[in-house]
Amino acid sequence: MTVKAKSRAVFLDRDGTIIQDRGYLSSVSEVEIFSDTISSLKLLQEEEYELFIVTNQSGVAKGLISNDEVEKINGYIDEQLREAGITIRQWYVCPHESGCNCKKPAPFFLNKAAADFDIDLSRSWVIGDHPHDILLAKNVGAAGLYVLTGHGSKHLSNLPIDVPVFHNLSDAATRILNPDTADSGNYCSIQEAASLLKSGGLAAFPTETVYGLGADVFNPEAVARIFELKNRPLFNPLIAHICDLEMLDRLTDDIPDTARSLIKEFWPGPLTLVFRKKEAVPDIVTGGNPTVAVRMPAHPMALELIKRAGTPIAAPSANAFGKTSPTTAVHVIEQLGHLGYKIIDGGASRVGVESTVLSLVHDKPVLLRPGGLSIEEIERVVGKIKHQGEPELVNLESPGLLASHYSPHTPFILENGGPVDNNDPQTGLLLFKRTEIISAGPVEVLSPDGSTEEAAVNLYAAMRRLDKMGLKKIIAYKLPEHGLGKAVNDRISKAST
Repeated sequence: MTVKAKSRAVFLDRDGTIIQDRGYLSSVSEVEIFSDTISSLKLLQEEEYELFIVTNQSGVAKGLISNDEVEKINGYIDEQLREAGITIRQWYVCPHESGCNCKKPAPFFLNKAAADFDIDLSRSWVIGDHPHDILLAKNVGAAGLYVLTGHGSKHLSNLPIDVPVFHNLSDAATRILNPDTADSGNYCSIQEAASLLKSGGLAAFPTETVYGLGADVFNPEAVARIFELKNRPLFNPLIAHICDLEMLDRLTDDIPDTARSLIKEFWPGPLTLVFRKKEAVPDIVTGGNPTVAVRMPAHPMALELIKRAGTPIAAPSANAFGKTSPTTAVHVIEQLGHLGYKIIDGGASRVGVESTVLSLVHDKPVLLRPGGLSIEEIERVVGKIKHQGEPELVNLESPGLLASHYSPHTPFILENGGPVDNNDPQTGLLLFKRTEIISAGPVEVLSPDGSTEEAAVNLYAAMRRLDKMGLKKIIAYKLPEHGLGKAVNDRISKAST
């Protein structure tokens, strides 16, 4: 007798995953379904995944909303999804603040779904914007996918580094439907990429900042192919990525005390330090400079790749030169095509802008490029630092210093002042936070609540979405100059040059 196989399921968080997180909702007028929710759920349903919603609504226990209001909100969302042909098999709601067995990450609701609907949890997925969603998946043997929508960016520091991160529900659904990304011959394992690097090939790989395109630092012919594939000018140096301090000793003999303090505090992480180089470091890596830029990335896949390759990896961002940096594997292939390299897919980058670059070859540390580590954090360790002005093209100590860089294909304009109403449907807006302005064209908001860290995570993905819309132009506005605002402003300023 043939036994019917158990069903697969996707368990979705509500606020921040399928709808905008606006706190404790009490009215259907507050519901904003994300633009990719319906299309993503349709694709999952078409592949015979059962769909469930699992949501913590502690506002009920706190007296901020009622059970009736929660049911009304859920009913409204369910109706919108049904009208689009999407069936949510069950809505599971925990109204408690604590002391119950149903609040995520407790597995009560998933175990109940498994029993009531014959679900195989080991073949199922959980998608959410909080670390509790990932722990929920772990507690039942399912796979957890973390999205940066909602409050996802704010909780990244509490998320294990090996958990895959995605910009939105659409990207997470794509991972579920193509778990091995077998649709492209570019994808490979860490070991395959390490072997490729050892043999003189190129490998793209994820870091916490953006994706890099790497080659063995000590193989100048391989490094030259990076410049060729990216169409990158040879005077623009590369960053050497390392996995331990022994590798740093292979690149420089001059490690000042300031560097040791910064390394102890911020490595692995989004900080690149510029040292005087050893003679063994090829000039093609350093753009002919007597200095070498070095970083230890805080991404487990990147560190493991470097370790298995057994050599520092020279790597700029894995994009066409001067264009928007890639924060997913798909972004890399969209710009570089399918030839000349392999790629490790590690989900979305968690920081979202390139590393901060600090030169240590002068009398005092000099900021060459703002990035994923704020100036305030650096100065907390080493005191006030100098800021370098626009460099000459023949004397670039690190990548990312050219006046024009990070540009989309669509004309990109940086306006002074605050955002204003837009009457042109062919003009897209790139805004820092949620505003009351009216726009006839598409709008991308980097951080609804005004977090510069969240804005950095979302910057390049938002620019790419606008760039694909066939618009006449994109208008952006500067962020406050604190936290990672300085890094985001640097990128959008150079994109508009």
